[in-house]
Amino acid sequence: MFMCAWDFSNEKHPSYHKYAHRLSKGWMLGREVDNSDSQYASFRNNIPVLLQVGLLHLVLSHLVQRFQPRLRPLFSLVFSLVFLSIIHGASVLKIIAIVVVNFAITASLGTTRLGVGLTWLWSLGALFMNDMYRGYEFAALHPGLGWLDQVNGINMRWWITFNFSTLRMISYSMDYYWMSLGSDKASSEMHRQICSVCSAAIHPSEQCDTARTRNPHPRNLYSLINYLAYLFYVPLYLAGPIITFNDFVAQLRHAPRNITAKSTLIYALRWAGTVLCMEWLLHTVYVVAIKDTRAWAGFSPFQMSMVGYFNLKLIWLKLLIIWRFFRLWATADLISCPENMTRCMSNNYSCIEFWRSWHRSYNRWMVRYLYIPLGGSKYYALNIWPVFTFVAIWHDISLKLLTWGWLVAGFILPEVAVRKIFATEQWRQRIGATLYRHIAATAGVLNILMMMTANLVGFALGVDGIKEMIGQIWNASGILFLLTTFVCVFSAVQVMFEIRREEERRGNITQ
Repeated sequence: MFMCAWDFSNEKHPSYHKYAHRLSKGWMLGREVDNSDSQYASFRNNIPVLLQVGLLHLVLSHLVQRFQPRLRPLFSLVFSLVFLSIIHGASVLKIIAIVVVNFAITASLGTTRLGVGLTWLWSLGALFMNDMYRGYEFAALHPGLGWLDQVNGINMRWWITFNFSTLRMISYSMDYYWMSLGSDKASSEMHRQICSVCSAAIHPSEQCDTARTRNPHPRNLYSLINYLAYLFYVPLYLAGPIITFNDFVAQLRHAPRNITAKSTLIYALRWAGTVLCMEWLLHTVYVVAIKDTRAWAGFSPFQMSMVGYFNLKLIWLKLLIIWRFFRLWATADLISCPENMTRCMSNNYSCIEFWRSWHRSYNRWMVRYLYIPLGGSKYYALNIWPVFTFVAIWHDISLKLLTWGWLVAGFILPEVAVRKIFATEQWRQRIGATLYRHIAATAGVLNILMMMTANLVGFALGVDGIKEMIGQIWNASGILFLLTTFVCVFSAVQVMFEIRREEERRGNITQ
């Protein structure tokens, strides 16, 4: 597979001249680098700056935690506002205005369902209005404010990263609402009784993340300073991972004891290893440039599939690197947050499990603040559509992402139905363990192909691009290729089954 991608990424390949202008000067293997993915290029080019800012933040933060721990929320807020002013310029005033309105809604109506509804309406409205007006202009408010439009920061498109702030706005407001009802208190008490970690915990710093999320705080901790410190917390502001307001405030008060210098150092080394792996791929397979320029004329079905497969690999790896960098930064600051990407992309055969492990922190947010309030599993077949519509809109308000969201929802529903009917010991005994396993593996192959299609539509090729790619594959020679692919993926799913069984034996089940 890799040699195929290496071959059509060679400068001697007939299609090379079509995408060569998208490549940049490299530093490995004497080759150029495909730095044409704008999202990853923005992160990659700014790694030195981010490391310097992160080091400065960590030094100051640990000094505050050591000598004035009560001032930690205030320090975090001040540092965040300076950081936001540098990257967004005068637009930081727009961000503050939007989030303060949400705070006012919660402070005045947060104990009522009307307040929760207004928070959701305001947050969704902000997503649409930000996208429609591309961040607004001060001059539109008053001609005398026009000069502020010239005070730009490093990142002028502040509304892109603001999507994460909308999730935090909703988290704060709904945590406040549940605190006022006392419903979270009963839930957290029940959790303490069944959780082995929390039942043995003596100090609040020893609680698990579920307990920190569910445990409500005294009303005075839902303050404006804590709210803004949570929304603008520098390590997690740009890309997450996402944690709840309750969890964040709990860790500000009591740093988790499971964070150690050794574990943080090992995590940092692992992150550096993934960056080197990414650099090696970007210097050897130029699939992003090929995809963007449609430079695949004359490609065989196998070559076309490798363009799609390695594009998905690079998407997975770039998000892994970005999320783990910011999680590493937060961990070094003694803030624990969920790990996204808990499985390798090629170690998923279930649509449901793939979604849970891909953007794990976002999935947890969705379950707590949208899926369960809509009725949870009782109305699964209905809930999945508004849930994935929100997921798509939150990522980007576009037909491409809506198509992706509805495809994912459509692919998950059959799996849920089949699991409910056939994933029982009774069926296993009726048809025999071996045949049952092979039928499950066949379903896994179909799931994998559907997931690849959906994600290529949403994050790589779009609807037109995937149609063109399928058209290139679906021919006489392509049928043989698809049959061969089925056999190979079927075998891979069998290996995945064994990995799951080994995890069960060790009690190390990834969720």
